[in-house]
Amino acid sequence: MNGTEVGLDYGRMLELLGIEAQLLTAATHDAHIDAPVWGASGRTLGQTVRFLGDLCEDTLSWLGSTEAERRWDLPDRPELREVASRFAVRLADLLAEFGARPPHDPCPTWWPEEHTVRFWLRRMLHATTVHRVDVQIAAGIEPTPIEPDVAGDGIDEVLRLWFGYRLRALGITATRPCSVGVYVAGQNWLVTADQNGSAVISSEDVSTTTPDAVVGGDATAVYLWMWGRLPDRAVETSGDPDAIAQLWGLLQLATR
Repeated sequence: MNGTEVGLDYGRMLELLGIEAQLLTAATHDAHIDAPVWGASGRTLGQTVRFLGDLCEDTLSWLGSTEAERRWDLPDRPELREVASRFAVRLADLLAEFGARPPHDPCPTWWPEEHTVRFWLRRMLHATTVHRVDVQIAAGIEPTPIEPDVAGDGIDEVLRLWFGYRLRALGITATRPCSVGVYVAGQNWLVTADQNGSAVISSEDVSTTTPDAVVGGDATAVYLWMWGRLPDRAVETSGDPDAIAQLWGLLQLATR
């Protein structure tokens, strides 16, 4: 994504991240810190908010802040309001940092294909969105809808960064070769995996390819399914169920 910006507009991502943070913080007001989070994360509500606070501090570090500037120690058994306050303040620090820098300002990242501030804004938007859904559900609140283009961008991110790159970085490979087509309105991907690694092919290159299986449907459902937050019945599937199961399993290993 270096050069011409594609995907979600930087200014819109900045606005959306602020909204997601507000939704998440609001959901903690009458929640229990030990409420379980349904899905693949295995965390409680409090652990989820604490994790996001850690992620904010890590991202501030990547963006150039010193440890003294970003470190916020919590007690061994903090109250939920303390954890939520830390997240809210650190997220505000990030919003200020993102707002003060252009999207293509050079910045270290862990993804070889992009070394810009925009990478971190996109990463934090999707991390906060997924965990906002976690917190709302754990708090007994109906999840706020995710806009389709945001979900579509999130699918692209989880496939390219986590499935296409992170698996290789972790040295994780498939147990058998498989290919899965992924589709939502206006977007298509072909993902492949075998004993040599995994890859993601863009939509314009998949028209003549017949995959072993296909998964798709509503963009939000596919997005949350890939992050282990929804069951198989929430998405539309066809073809080899083992190929779909392997895709899902590899995604959970990449994103844990």
